Amino acid sequence: MTDIYERLRDRLEMMATGYPATANGVEIKILRQLFSDEDADLFLKLEARPETAQQVSLRLEADVADMAARLEGMARKGLIFRVRQDDAICYFPVPFIVGIYEFQLNNLNKPLLKDISQYYLTGLGATFHGQKTPHLRSIPINTEIVADRPVAPYDNAAAIIKSKSRIAVAECFCRKAVSLYGKTCSHPLETCLQFETFADYYVENKMARYISTDEALAILKQSEAEGLVIHILNSQKVEAMCCCCSCCCGMLISLKLFPAPALAVKSNYACLFDESLCTQCGVCTQRCTVGAFKMKDEKIEYYADRCIGCGLCVTACPAEALKLAKKPDDSLYTPPPTVYDTYAVMSREKVE
Repeated sequence: MTDIYERLRDRLEMMATGYPATANGVEIKILRQLFSDEDADLFLKLEARPETAQQVSLRLEADVADMAARLEGMARKGLIFRVRQDDAICYFPVPFIVGIYEFQLNNLNKPLLKDISQYYLTGLGATFHGQKTPHLRSIPINTEIVADRPVAPYDNAAAIIKSKSRIAVAECFCRKAVSLYGKTCSHPLETCLQFETFADYYVENKMARYISTDEALAILKQSEAEGLVIHILNSQKVEAMCCCCSCCCGMLISLKLFPAPALAVKSNYACLFDESLCTQCGVCTQRCTVGAFKMKDEKIEYYADRCIGCGLCVTACPAEALKLAKKPDDSLYTPPPTVYDTYAVMSREKVE
């Protein structure tokens, strides 16, 4: 009989960013740290769509009160998602990334991080970086620097924030993880924004606190000053926004290793460099997180295939030699409507 954790791994492998098997079995070791046998069994029995405790108990012929307690317990441990629909509390399974992994914000420890790092290098990293549809997108830090208007609502960080009725801020998962190894980062810790149902989940799980629109906009402005890249979940209805640094963010660290990061992201913008205006001050080489600008023989060289369209270089260029321009129409990307649609697209791509 197949081990329950192997079956759990196989189900997670079919979900969005995946969860592949490895020769060393580290992925099973991680699941055993997060899931009890009972949790794993129930996860495998959950439908992909949101269900109430009563619906699950009727389907599985279980006691309603006991099922409600088990589902809420798993949600509290970050193993499944909780959402309210028409005043009813519903639960459903989520991928390992974005999902179970990020929901361990309050449960991080060195052994778990060590195993996840090993897993990233031996299986997980290649899986989700190799997918056609990414789980995250980079968007301009400030739409005022965009040369071409209008800017789509899902590409406008400030507009995204202003459109939300509930906003929460959490500690940056990556910076918190790095700090456990005794390393320091000069950037603020509270920079991860969650919206609407994600905000509710984070606050109810004591991973975040609600903040006002003005407070969220202040974090965005601070991120521009700090040189942090804005990453959002890849959907038109944005549920989360990260303010990422290249010293801690796993996504940016990975992108720096790519020969052409521009091909690995779904940004609708790219930097335009006017060499005739450049004073060779070198500020852009410091602001760019993926090495699109390099100083060679006291002259700035721009590598367009490395630009991820964040705009950080543009906001700091004293000579105004840089502009952020929208890509040609045939290169523009329209994200799926919601993050759940994105998950569905990614899951379908895994079997195509």
